[in-house]
Amino acid sequence: MPAHRIALVVLLAIATGCSKSNPPVFTVDATLNEKIEVTRQHLRLPGAVVAVVHDGEVLIDRAYGVAALGPAKTEVGGEAMTTGHRFRIASLTKPFVAAVMLRLVEEGELGLDDLVGEYLDGIPGAGGETITLRMLAQHTSGLPNYVGLPGVKEELIAEPERRWTEEELLAFAYAGKPYFKPAEDGWMYSNTNYVLLGQVLEKVTGRGLDELIQAYVCEPLGLTDTFYSVEASIPEPAARGYQYGDADGPIFWKGQGEVPYDVTDASPSMWHAAGAMVSTLDDCRRFVEAVVKGELLGDEMQAAMLDFRDTGYPVDYSYGLGLINYYGAIGHTGHVPGYQVTATHNPEEDLTVVVLANCYSSPNYEEPANALFFVIHRHLTGRSVAPPGWDGW
Repeated sequence: MPAHRIALVVLLAIATGCSKSNPPVFTVDATLNEKIEVTRQHLRLPGAVVAVVHDGEVLIDRAYGVAALGPAKTEVGGEAMTTGHRFRIASLTKPFVAAVMLRLVEEGELGLDDLVGEYLDGIPGAGGETITLRMLAQHTSGLPNYVGLPGVKEELIAEPERRWTEEELLAFAYAGKPYFKPAEDGWMYSNTNYVLLGQVLEKVTGRGLDELIQAYVCEPLGLTDTFYSVEASIPEPAARGYQYGDADGPIFWKGQGEVPYDVTDASPSMWHAAGAMVSTLDDCRRFVEAVVKGELLGDEMQAAMLDFRDTGYPVDYSYGLGLINYYGAIGHTGHVPGYQVTATHNPEEDLTVVVLANCYSSPNYEEPANALFFVIHRHLTGRSVAPPGWDGW
């Protein structure tokens, strides 16, 4: 098996926490709403907001738990969660950035197969002469994911509120070894790709990415509570983000320990265009349905965005331009310290599921928004789409 395919399998095993995961127990006649709440408590998730729309019927549109824990780091005395609370949406940022790119292609400002080197300098080796914008958006560049390189996560969280520059993040990436050469037709998820893509979009237009996302995505779709920002603070009402740890503090990056810590102010500058957006439940639902149904793009660019390629995962998981296709559910997931999200629309089943959670992972390693997605999907379809290691979900 090629090295990058082995890495994919290892990445999936790490991401799903396959040696730890265990499912909640439901009563035989439990409703979907009851299953969501039982799962939230099972995961020790402080709070979440959930939207489920099936065949045009809104089944769930509500908040669970708390947006902020009480003084004793429990739900007692905490601030109740509402559907209007704002969350960091992490890598759900990527389809916003990809949509901006595709809108600019439609306007003739750039081409999908333009070389990155036409716009940016400094990519190691012949990267600038071989990597295209399409490759960045679809994770086929081979550029290493900076956050996955040895020692980088530790350096990022050593100063969690530090303002990181794009150049600093790219320096991490360029010090690593590429997963494969672009000509080898490989695939590997890499935040580096979107940091670069954001730089290209700003270079071409002379406008900030925040302004571009507002102009090309948020304003056309009426998203009034969605924005891109690398500032550490989230305007109120903001769901506080939590990370579990021990008596010495939070443990990044997966759930360990029994004590929840508020890490809301961990800097989104760790991600820039790869994951620095904030949104709400209603806006995420509106966005994912619109982007999958083709409301933002013409036919040619919509087809390009939904041109999914196999990733090598041992599950039905393929990747388009900024969009994941997971067993027919199209959208994206996201993880940053304090938050985990998923937003998908399955056009064949006419099923939209959006979950925004204010905790990175449970103490037992489960990813909370993804776990709730699995529970919701199984309740509605009778079919489990949980990955290997998630037995019983």
